[in-house]
Amino acid sequence: MSVDIRTRRDSDQAPVDPQLFFGETLPAQLDAHQALIEPGARSLGLRTFALEIEGEAWTLAWRDGRVDVSSGITPGPRARLSVEQFSDLVNDQSTPIALMSNNLLDMPEGGLPDFLNWWLVLRSALDARRIHAQGDLKIEKALLRSFSPEDSDELMREYLEQFGYLHIKGLFSAEEMAAVESDFSVAAPHFEKSDPRAWFAQTHDGVEHLVRMEGFDRYSSTCTELIDEARFQRIGTIPGLDHSQGTRKPGTRVGALVKPIGVVRGISDVPWHKDCSLGRHSYECSNLTVGISVTGANAASGQLRVVPGSHRALVWPAPCLQPGLDLEPLDLPTQTGDVTVHLSCTQHMAQPPVERERKVLYTGFGQSPVDPEATEFQRHRLQEVRSKTHTSVSQEPGHLGD
Repeated sequence: MSVDIRTRRDSDQAPVDPQLFFGETLPAQLDAHQALIEPGARSLGLRTFALEIEGEAWTLAWRDGRVDVSSGITPGPRARLSVEQFSDLVNDQSTPIALMSNNLLDMPEGGLPDFLNWWLVLRSALDARRIHAQGDLKIEKALLRSFSPEDSDELMREYLEQFGYLHIKGLFSAEEMAAVESDFSVAAPHFEKSDPRAWFAQTHDGVEHLVRMEGFDRYSSTCTELIDEARFQRIGTIPGLDHSQGTRKPGTRVGALVKPIGVVRGISDVPWHKDCSLGRHSYECSNLTVGISVTGANAASGQLRVVPGSHRALVWPAPCLQPGLDLEPLDLPTQTGDVTVHLSCTQHMAQPPVERERKVLYTGFGQSPVDPEATEFQRHRLQEVRSKTHTSVSQEPGHLGD
C-alpha cells in the first residue's frame, strides 16, 4: 500500500467536448467500471439528474442497477455549467464543492446532495475507483492508537497507510510552544483585513478576531527553527516516498490559527472535508498536512476529528459526512507540543471551542511533481479554478485549515 495514489498528469489534460463525452466516452466508461459503481451506487438513492452545458443538456438516471445517459432534460434537479467548468469537473480540476465555495454553483432547483451523489458515479467511472459501499472497510477500534517520537518510521508508515492519520505525542516541549505562542502577538500587527494571507472572524459579542496568519514563520524565528529541526522534518520521510517542503519558500510554510469561542461570521472552524474536496485528488494525493498543538485541544477547545480509513473511500469530500456512511469519526485530543498528521484525502474537521480558545500551527509536506514540466501550467490552473475562494491562501493546495 502507498499513499501516493496519483493517476493523472496536468500535461495530459484536454478540453472536453460534451457531446462526445455523453455520447461515447461516459457510456463506455460506465460499462467498463460497472462492478466498481453498482455496489456503492445502490445505497445512494440516486435521483434523475441533468447537466446543462451552455444550452445543451444530458440526463443521468439510475435504472435496474445501471446508469442510463440520455440527451435532454427531465424534471428534477440539474446543474448548469459552462464548457470550461464542465471540462474542469471531468478532468478532476474542480468539484461541486469547489463551485459552491466560489459561489459558482448554479442549481435552479437546488439539490447539492444529488450533485455529490452523481459526482461519485462520475469519478468512479472516469478514475476506476470503487464507490464506497457498506462493509468495504473494516476499521478495528482496538488498532487505533497514538505514537511517540521513539516509535519507528516503519510502524508509523504502516499505520498512516491504513488509517490516514497519525497522532505523535510530545514532539515539542511546553516551553518551546510557549515561545511560539508569544510570537502570535508579534506577528499579528503585520496582518490586516485587506491582506489575502489573513483570515478574520466575528464572535457573538461583535468583536472581530484575526484567526489565521499565513506566513507566520516569517515573523517567528522560533517557529522556523523548530520546523527545520530533524525531529520535525522526519515526518516528511515517514511515508517512505519523496514528501518535502521544497515547494514552499521560507516565510510561507506555516499558518498560525487561533480558534476563538463563539464565532458567528467568517472562516474559523471548517466542517467535515477532505483537503482534496476542491479537486485534483488524482493529481496530488496524498500530501501530508501537519498540525502542531501550540495549546492542547479537547472537545471543549476545538479538537481535531478524523474519519480513519476515509482516505481509501470514494465518498462525499465535503461539506458534511455522507449520510449512511459506516466509517466512524474519531476524536484526536492533544496536549501542548503534540503533532497531528493527516493525508490530504482523509476526512477531518475541527470542533468549535466552547470553553477556551485553541492555538495551532499548520504546515505540510508535498510530493514532488509527477509532471515537472507542467508545474507552471498547474499553478495557473489552480489559480484559475480556485479564484475568489479562501483556500487560495492555504498551506497546501486544497487545505482548508482546521
